[in-house]
Amino acid sequence: MTLANTEEEYGLIARLFHWLIAVIVIGLLPLGLFMTGMENSPLKFEIYAVHKSFGLLVFFLGLGRLVWRFISPPPDHLETHEHWEVTLASASHFWLYVCIIAMPLTGWLMSSAQEFPVPFFGAQLPHLIGKDEHLGELFRDAHGIIAYTLLFVLGLHVAGALKHHIIDKDETLSRMAYRTQGMMLPAAIVLVVGASFGISALLIAKDFLHNHPETPALQAAPAPAATTIPAAAPPDTSALAENGWAIVPAQSKLQFRTTMYGSEFTGDLPDFNGTIIFNPDDLSTARADIRINMVKVTTGDADRDSNISGEVWFASASFPQARYEAVKFEKAEGNNYVAIGNLTIRDKTMPVVIPFTLDIAGNTAHMKGDVTLNRLDYGMGEGEWEDEKTVGHDVEVLIDVTAIR
Repeated sequence: MTLANTEEEYGLIARLFHWLIAVIVIGLLPLGLFMTGMENSPLKFEIYAVHKSFGLLVFFLGLGRLVWRFISPPPDHLETHEHWEVTLASASHFWLYVCIIAMPLTGWLMSSAQEFPVPFFGAQLPHLIGKDEHLGELFRDAHGIIAYTLLFVLGLHVAGALKHHIIDKDETLSRMAYRTQGMMLPAAIVLVVGASFGISALLIAKDFLHNHPETPALQAAPAPAATTIPAAAPPDTSALAENGWAIVPAQSKLQFRTTMYGSEFTGDLPDFNGTIIFNPDDLSTARADIRINMVKVTTGDADRDSNISGEVWFASASFPQARYEAVKFEKAEGNNYVAIGNLTIRDKTMPVVIPFTLDIAGNTAHMKGDVTLNRLDYGMGEGEWEDEKTVGHDVEVLIDVTAIR
């Protein structure tokens, strides 16, 4: 057997490309259909990582196979093939090439747009595009449509190969396998192994989720006791009238940023408001009481949004609102200030100091600040999510507020 293709049969390199891609695709299709229905958990994201790694391997193998096809053209169709068979085979081959390139590519683009990690056997590949929820949904739909059409065309491809081998008894299948009939067994074994890959992964995952006894969650070391800052006296109406500021929601943003399996993602909390009293010439009367709607959270992916709002994370059904109460402000250099107060998320209250910059022009003020929190201090993501390798412990909060008098 030669490395390159000949006029009569495929060479070793073309056969390796063909059967490697076949094995992986036959394994990935059932695994992909199953994993999308799993509940969010570290296990689900580990299975996703395996799925993405092998999917990207198909992508790179598919590119290699296309290049090799130009370097070493495939053998011509057999003279015994009918015209309709040649046409159908050419169309199915074309779509199979489209699928093995487009399917992993749409998955890569979907993960990029939704700021999910793109692992490739331990390495993290870069995102191809920036965060875009609309594009993420578009590529998700395309990924699913291609998967179902691939199943259909793959079925046609296999049926055609079997028809030529069993009914027509020609050499169509043996040219991609072996001329010797007795050597057709290895090709069959490869197909069985590929199918077993997907079925085994499905059964193992189901067994783990439903039958494996739960192991006690590792308990995090108790956080050092933090003393909350005493609340300030309620502001009088005159201070509010003279130095009160109203947040402009359309020009303000509250975001958080952390990592999931080493890949950074950003979330938005678009619904927040509160009372601000601030006079840069008299900080003794400065106060702020900000309320944040924890039900409305957007990260670029609806499933992740739902998971973050759930009991393990924000528990927004039980604690729909977070609160930051700044009881003291201090001046630093230039237009830099520090807010000192208490942040309550869920049922946990911790002292939080927020450095920020402030620019006031007439009746408009623009404030920008950021602070890093530890999610475990607020009881978020405990149990199976506690490991920092799943979701980072440090969460950066980004504040950009415009207010008017």
